[in-house]
Amino acid sequence: MSSLSGKAARGAVWTILSSIGGRAVGVIGTLIITRYLSPDAVGDVGTAMVLVLTMGWLTSLGFGQYVIVRGRGEESAEVVWHATVAALVLGGIGLGLLALASVVLESVIGVPEITVYIPVLALALGIRRLSAVPEKLLVQRMRFRAIALSQVVGEAVYAVTTVYFATRGHGAWSVAYGNVAQYSVITVIILAAVGVRSWSTPVPWSWARVDHMLRFGAPLAVESILHMGSRYWDKVVIRGLLGARPTGLYNLGYNLADIPAAHIGEQIGMVLLPSLASMEPERRPRAFERATALLSLIVFPLAVGLGAVAEPLIALLLSDEWQDVAPLLTILAALSVFRPIGWVVSSYLQAQERNLPLMYLEIVKIVTLLGGIAALAPWGIEAAAVAVGLAFALNAVLGVWLVLQNGPRPRVLIAGFVRPLVACGAMAAAVLGVGEVLATAEMAVAVQLAAEIAVGAVVYVAVALVVCRDTARDLLGLVRDMVRRRRGA
Repeated sequence: MSSLSGKAARGAVWTILSSIGGRAVGVIGTLIITRYLSPDAVGDVGTAMVLVLTMGWLTSLGFGQYVIVRGRGEESAEVVWHATVAALVLGGIGLGLLALASVVLESVIGVPEITVYIPVLALALGIRRLSAVPEKLLVQRMRFRAIALSQVVGEAVYAVTTVYFATRGHGAWSVAYGNVAQYSVITVIILAAVGVRSWSTPVPWSWARVDHMLRFGAPLAVESILHMGSRYWDKVVIRGLLGARPTGLYNLGYNLADIPAAHIGEQIGMVLLPSLASMEPERRPRAFERATALLSLIVFPLAVGLGAVAEPLIALLLSDEWQDVAPLLTILAALSVFRPIGWVVSSYLQAQERNLPLMYLEIVKIVTLLGGIAALAPWGIEAAAVAVGLAFALNAVLGVWLVLQNGPRPRVLIAGFVRPLVACGAMAAAVLGVGEVLATAEMAVAVQLAAEIAVGAVVYVAVALVVCRDTARDLLGLVRDMVRRRRGA
């Protein structure tokens, strides 16, 4: 294994394990919170957070990606300083104005129970902005342990803080306080890891550098805003069309369904960008083929399996008030199949500085997503949720088509997606069959869930070792190499 691929694999393992660990803590906290908060309250504070996050994206302008791709060699100090100043100044102005304008937004939106949370959430995101460029320096240097630690500790602090205030009757404000605590801890850990001098040392100001940053970042900023909007703006649309309760149910179903994509696929994408940017251009297509095959082998069964066991899982974990999350979880699990593909496509195109195609991809996705939700909402929240899977599926197909125009072999790339899906089909059929048998026998929900998970895991591994033999061996080889390195160390 080469030094670069070894760093990438170890970085992926660190970020995936930490993200899963942190998310496990966060999910436990969320499940506890549902005992104290109604879907209406969760829907309102979630919608307020989307408005604040949108301002954060609008004032980022691709500065972080610019640091990862361009912040190397002799020009690194200039790149980092300009990106830091731009990110902090624009973020401070944008979030400050949003907090001050929350009263005006109340009259415009007409929903005061949403806008009341904006100032506190803007404070939380402002704290997080302090660590935005330093975090990208850690990514560029492939120092993922500090990022991993910040994720785990941040999720734990969020869960503890939110549960503490929820149990003391603070309602949806508990979530706002949890975000302030989480972002504060993350910022402290990242700044402690990267130090202060590497990102805060002034250099002579260069408007030529600013111009280059903007030309690099403008299409990437639009892509990033639309990409993050595709994760969050749907909640605002659903809140406007269907009300607070469906939004709260949808938020929880989405967050659960998104776990494989966000906490495995997204982490692999984060590691992949600096890895590809450091490679010779001729090596990137083969590396991309390998990464997508490994990603599909790991993420697809988690997404499909989560949707297959949704009914007993929700019945076991949530109160009666939240049981309508189960069908939404099954529908939304589709996004965890398709969204990680978008992440690795984005990393590949960014490494080659093909930012305009990324922007066009995101425009198509956001139009399809929000238009689909608006079109299907009259038939209810479950119909609206179908639009999410369709939008991410179209984005994945178009993204793969774009990448195939620039190096990777179509047969190899498509096989890397299709073969794990075949194994997932066998797994889903087995899980649903076992579920039907046990439900007929009126078996306890916990027993049914455990049996479905066990059968699904066995069937997937058995079929994958046959239809995805080479990729499975590659994955096992990576694991063995990392274990040997750990033992040697």
